[in-house]
Amino acid sequence: MTLRWLPLLALATLPACGRRDAVEATASAAVERRLTPAQLSFLRFAPVAETEATDIADVNGTIEFDAERTARLGAPVAGRVVELLVDVGDRVDADQPLVALEGPELKSAEAEYVRAESDDRLARQAAGRAERLRAARAIAEKDWQQAEEEARKATAELERARAQLARLHVAPGEHTSRYLLRAPFAGTVVERRAAVGMEAGAESGEPLVVVSDLSRVRVNLRLPERQLALVRPGQPVAVRVDAYAEEFPGTIAAIGDVVEDATRTVPVRCTVPNPDRLLKPAMFARVVLKAPPGLRLLVVPSSALLSDGKQFQVLVRDGDGRLAPRRIEIGAELGAQVQVLSGLHAGEQVVSEGALFAARQLASAT
Repeated sequence: MTLRWLPLLALATLPACGRRDAVEATASAAVERRLTPAQLSFLRFAPVAETEATDIADVNGTIEFDAERTARLGAPVAGRVVELLVDVGDRVDADQPLVALEGPELKSAEAEYVRAESDDRLARQAAGRAERLRAARAIAEKDWQQAEEEARKATAELERARAQLARLHVAPGEHTSRYLLRAPFAGTVVERRAAVGMEAGAESGEPLVVVSDLSRVRVNLRLPERQLALVRPGQPVAVRVDAYAEEFPGTIAAIGDVVEDATRTVPVRCTVPNPDRLLKPAMFARVVLKAPPGLRLLVVPSSALLSDGKQFQVLVRDGDGRLAPRRIEIGAELGAQVQVLSGLHAGEQVVSEGALFAARQLASAT
């Protein structure tokens, strides 16, 4: 249960003014009266316990693609789709062709390369002649410098043309008008929007094919802000989905920096190995955040809490059996228990069931 429900658990049976009066009255002064044995019979007590935490939170999450291993592939050249080489669900290897396109840009890139290669060869020859003439003092220094500069420019242009062919996955000297869109890494085709005959280009905002490595997925969840002090990147998590009985281990990858005002939660991203590809993106998951080894917390039952909407308190039984209110500061929710940050000590007894009844009786007795 979440802490925003705790005032309802403790105070639901009173009208709004009555709930506040009951809590504030018991907090206003030390109560010296004892409840009668009949009244005490309605109550249950629990000790303030120091316990080693195992689970920090149990929250809902959603399985998603790992963005670091998902590629949305568009056409880097303008052209027309002429062949579909894969379908949705196909496993592909790195550099495997996915879609074939035809367009004039490949021919233009090849022509630019041939021209740049010829210009570079001629410029280097001219620079060599100028170097020999300079050694024989048969050429002006500025003419030699100009020949050297022209050779450097031609070489740079040749490298640019070669890089353009490499971007298009075309070998120098290969005469083709077909461009093959290739997978950047091994994965699964999870989406294909390409269709034979459609026009595509670099300006298109929609990918032709989406490839994702599903051997690792993300789980996104929102964590109540009270739990933030107990989580760190790298902590283990256990993920469960309705489709399988088994748990899937993972780790916290990142914790958000902004609290959502409406829900008082923070986004948390987990990474989960998925070697058998059992976890599917868009699955709903239940995520248990595991506590660091040796983490010990002071806790009381959540049912012991009373609240006026601003502060929390519990009813503590002293050594003489009297009940007295105690304001406390709470931390993380731990299932049916809540962490106590201040106000209580281990071993003290608090009213765990019937706290609202006891608060009303003590308030009416003052």
